[in-house]
Amino acid sequence: MSNQIEDWLESDGPCLSTVLTQRLMEQGVSAEAARQRVSRGGKKVRRLSGLVFPKNARFLYHDSDYKKERYWRALLRDIGKASPAYGPAIGAILSRGGVVPLAHFDIVSGSPILQKGQVASSTVLARLEAVKFLTRIQVDGVGECIAIDANGHFGLPDTSNMRARLITENVLLCAVGDWARRLGIASFDKIELRGEGALPRYGTFNWDLCGPSYLRHLLRRNDAGAVIPGFLVCDAVAGGDVDELAMAAFVRKCKLSAGLPKMPHMFPVSIADRYTREAQRLGKANGIVMATPRTLFGTEVAIGLATLLTTLSKAAAVAVSKPEVIEELFNRLGGIEGAAKNLRGALFEMIVGHAVQAISGGSIDIGKRLHVASGQEVFKAELDVFRVLGNKVTVYECKGYQPSQTVTLGEVEAWITEKVPGIYKWLTADQFHNHQIHFEFWTSGNFSPEAQQLLERASAATRKYGVSFKDGPAVRKYVADLPTPGLIKVLDEHYFNHPLARFDRRYDGSTRLAELELELDPRPSVNGFAMGSTGLGDIPL
Repeated sequence: MSNQIEDWLESDGPCLSTVLTQRLMEQGVSAEAARQRVSRGGKKVRRLSGLVFPKNARFLYHDSDYKKERYWRALLRDIGKASPAYGPAIGAILSRGGVVPLAHFDIVSGSPILQKGQVASSTVLARLEAVKFLTRIQVDGVGECIAIDANGHFGLPDTSNMRARLITENVLLCAVGDWARRLGIASFDKIELRGEGALPRYGTFNWDLCGPSYLRHLLRRNDAGAVIPGFLVCDAVAGGDVDELAMAAFVRKCKLSAGLPKMPHMFPVSIADRYTREAQRLGKANGIVMATPRTLFGTEVAIGLATLLTTLSKAAAVAVSKPEVIEELFNRLGGIEGAAKNLRGALFEMIVGHAVQAISGGSIDIGKRLHVASGQEVFKAELDVFRVLGNKVTVYECKGYQPSQTVTLGEVEAWITEKVPGIYKWLTADQFHNHQIHFEFWTSGNFSPEAQQLLERASAATRKYGVSFKDGPAVRKYVADLPTPGLIKVLDEHYFNHPLARFDRRYDGSTRLAELELELDPRPSVNGFAMGSTGLGDIPL
């Protein structure tokens, strides 16, 4: 005998049990009888475990749909409609290339770290992992990440461009912080950014950026009459489209924060390259400032950020054919307070890549990742610059530092004793087993005496492969041989003659600061409210 529940699920696809109950009731079945019939289901009816829906609803599907595209699409649809804690988290990750660092999940999920009566962000993650919608992966150069799973039906996580996106977002957040300081929107020295220590926190949520604001309409007073500042909060997405589901995560953070008693007022800003019409409608309806880099900073910076993302995603090709882009990026973005430190490391790899290819020839790759499994052991590494010329392979380790910054003994030890042997083993086991192999450590800064001594000993003692190094002056001398003056100009202006570098050279700044023996509190308080990792989360709920 045909089973009506099975037939509906097979023909129309998975859905919530409440939908089937309502459908039966529309045919004249009583509410109780309809619930019992749906509960009995059938031999080929399956129930999803691991996720809780409102009103005790269950996600039902036909056995033939399990883990197929229709299954995942229906699950996302019903999660988005019926479970405000789960759908926005998925949408936020999809808008970020399908993968985010584990540490950033608390920012993007739309759920609090801990708040009475609400599902915690950690619980959201655990439940979405349990139903295989999300999974944990290791991304070389980033670490443990949360990625969309769903058997690949929403695309594969964009791990190859993840580092480029994160660097671009960091520069974008520096621009937001600079903008807020210049306009007095937030306290000048108390704006916190993601990536500068503990995640910024306001209330029970983490954010990409937050800082106390003394704008008149945000101020309030406590029972004692003391002024309590409001807070600027901001989340940013570089290179992706923010749709309604992704915007719902940010809106959820704002609404749950506003619902807490005695919380300071907030000034919420969302920044992304593009918003769908539905996302714009949702954000505006909830009082969100929805900005793009162009509307907030103007065309010059917007083009610079877009160029940075594209450049870092195709670093090797750009380094070889269009090295002038490196100078353009510093010109467009270097004036943003704090942006230079994000640019300096990534673009130094491109300077090295262009220089060695232009002078010594061969083909190059930048940011090449290794993930080699050998029994129970896994070796992972990122090759900053990888050059092949005939039967010779050269691997360059690049540190884009200021001249005052020192490559430490620990950095060199890790490179010589762990990274170099692992890469050599991979090279000789692969297609390069008959090649001459050389490893070079380049920095625009300098080496500590102990680090340089270790490099010299390794260079003299190693026979299986070559080891050499270049400090800032040696790098400058090498790049000076290029026929185009653009890169030496970039090195001089943004590495060797940067204002902070000039200060350190003239006054020995780092030594003088150490002599002061200041005890700086990294988490200053504002009228009794602690900033940073403790944020305002200690307010009684």
